[in-house]
Amino acid sequence: MKRVTLEIHQTRRFSKQLQAMYKAGKNERIVAGRAERILADLQADPLHEETECRRTHYGEHRLRDCRKYDLSCGFRLIGLKRDRRLVFSYIGSHDDCQRWIENNREYKEEIESTPIPMPCSENRPGILPLTAETEIDEYEEELMARIDEQMLREIFAGFYKNSKPNAD
Repeated sequence: MKRVTLEIHQTRRFSKQLQAMYKAGKNERIVAGRAERILADLQADPLHEETECRRTHYGEHRLRDCRKYDLSCGFRLIGLKRDRRLVFSYIGSHDDCQRWIENNREYKEEIESTPIPMPCSENRPGILPLTAETEIDEYEEELMARIDEQMLREIFAGFYKNSKPNAD
């Protein structure tokens, strides 16, 4: 049997929605984790049996080659199959996903997307590496390494009012 090769992609909007879900609340974090687990499973095997069982098989006929996954807690994940790509385009509540499908019935053939990187072994399974937050943290660490005590005394002079400056 020939192995099916299917690249797993995401739209920019989907990536932002997924990041926002991690910041929203407990249920949303759980659902975002489930979505990432589905993405990781599909990257490993596009016909992953457990992942395929999560498909809703309802409403997908409204949008060509649409795959809708049940994430529980009333949330859904929407992917569109285009050529050899499965492009994840939307994640949200059941009602929001229904609206998205209705508004995108005429979704164009070519979808601007980027491949989802394979989860690294040192990362937790299903967590996508290198988010915007990690880039900011690295930048802040670099800035903090450049700050010394003298600079802090100059910046926060009011706090050091009673202390004498170092005579270097």
